[in-house]
Amino acid sequence: MRRALLLSGGMDSIAIAFWKRPELAITVDYGQNPAAAELRAAKSVCANLGIAHYVITADLRSLGSGDMAGTTALRIAVVPEWWPFRNQMLVTLAAMKGIALGIEHLLIGTLRTDSAHGDGTASFIQSMSST
Repeated sequence: MRRALLLSGGMDSIAIAFWKRPELAITVDYGQNPAAAELRAAKSVCANLGIAHYVITADLRSLGSGDMAGTTALRIAVVPEWWPFRNQMLVTLAAMKGIALGIEHLLIGTLRTDSAHGDGTASFIQSMSST
């Protein structure tokens, strides 16, 4: 079973990389402000663990909101770093790349605060896992 990890460079996905040791990792640079630092961290983790690393670049800055986009958060934002449908976009792009690479399972890490977003709820993750 070939597994990939959606590796943001944050503590949650780095912990999963060390714990699960997937065959490869996929990082998405979607134009978020901390992208350069996240890519450096992800690259370092992959080199340390001997994991193949793929980077997807999709400039979505014009669609962002709040701290992650360097803009004023939208009025409907539940947290200052809210980026509409970010989790859904990340999972979709990583899954598309993973399928092309013959991946059977995509591992992701989420935070409890992600449940404040529709695409961070347990039901969303369960739905994505069943397809």
